[in-house]
Amino acid sequence: MLKLGLKELFSHKLRSFLTMLGIVLGTGSLISLFSIVDGGKQNSLNWMKEVGGLEKVAVLNQEITQLDRLKLNRSKGRTTGDAAALKEKADTLSVVSPEVELWTRLEYQRRAYRCYVYGGTPDFFTINKYEVGRGRGITGFDLRGNARVAVVGSRVVSELFKNAEPLGKYLYIKGQYFLIVGVLKKYEMWFGKRNAIDFKNNWVFIPVTTMQNRITGNDSVTYLNIQVKNTDRMDGAIQQVRNILLKRHFKIEDFKFDTREEQMAQLQQSTNMWSLILGAIGFISLLVGGLGIMNIMLASVTERTREIGVRRAIGAKKSHVLSQFLAEAFIISIIGGILGIVFGVIIIKIFATFPDINPKLSFGAVALSFGFSVSVGLFFGVYPASRAAGLNPIEALRYE
Repeated sequence: MLKLGLKELFSHKLRSFLTMLGIVLGTGSLISLFSIVDGGKQNSLNWMKEVGGLEKVAVLNQEITQLDRLKLNRSKGRTTGDAAALKEKADTLSVVSPEVELWTRLEYQRRAYRCYVYGGTPDFFTINKYEVGRGRGITGFDLRGNARVAVVGSRVVSELFKNAEPLGKYLYIKGQYFLIVGVLKKYEMWFGKRNAIDFKNNWVFIPVTTMQNRITGNDSVTYLNIQVKNTDRMDGAIQQVRNILLKRHFKIEDFKFDTREEQMAQLQQSTNMWSLILGAIGFISLLVGGLGIMNIMLASVTERTREIGVRRAIGAKKSHVLSQFLAEAFIISIIGGILGIVFGVIIIKIFATFPDINPKLSFGAVALSFGFSVSVGLFFGVYPASRAAGLNPIEALRYE
């Protein structure tokens, strides 16, 4: 039956191609759309991992009630003292990172550049996933001595030092010279033509004590980031931190928590929504392709009515005719599905050249799209096949 089906299809190449065109477009659309959604989700997960992962929690400023506002002078807000207390008392945390951020002008010789300077501890590099490529990072000795040392990102190096080696050079920050002791490795994560983590290359790091004692003049912090030991016990860890901070802030809750779990839930919800919408679009495309198969096969049944009558007259059973037309629908679906996969891969390659789009081709998307296309083709081929098998042999022989 498959041989007969192939012979019939190849004897009408244009009609066969037009019949499977809807399947090709529908399969390609499903594959490309699912790949774009999967790629977007994977990119978001990779980005989240690069900025600290699910175990990172930010302790941020919180709007307070009018009653607490009257007592606000009793709370100094988030400070390095809070970080020290959490490090000592919170056994659910593995890392505590007090951070002070300053947007300022950097100078080296006659060159100038503006970027963020961060005051931090060695834990800053751990919690925010930074690695020193050359030289060294910030040490406990630097913190104790309010040392004027700096670790710079690769973008800062290229802007201020061009091709020169920055290690051992002095960077002028806020009226003071800082010795460059380390250079961060270069960070890249390409979404199309955009480096999504280029911001990690554009910072300068100095000891937090140096920032507070030599520049800002207070112990307040811009960010207080913590890393929990076990993400499965996130709620318990946050409650422990809340209790410690409330005690230090005189029961004034002038802080709040921002967890990656909330962002992860939002990402999953968004991904599911887009998968549903784009999947529906691809599903409709395949249905249109299936209707095309049914229409053209019905026309083929009408055109081949006399042939069907001859076959029935010389002994062919209804099941033989049914099998032949189902075989043709099956072959059209298989070939259309394969061509659809090729078409989908081409679309993905094209989309990959666009900024901010990084589609991810997965075996699951290909298998699902291909299987669905074959199922649609067979489903819409059943009616024409049944109609062909149900023709009266005598009437079919008389058909002109």
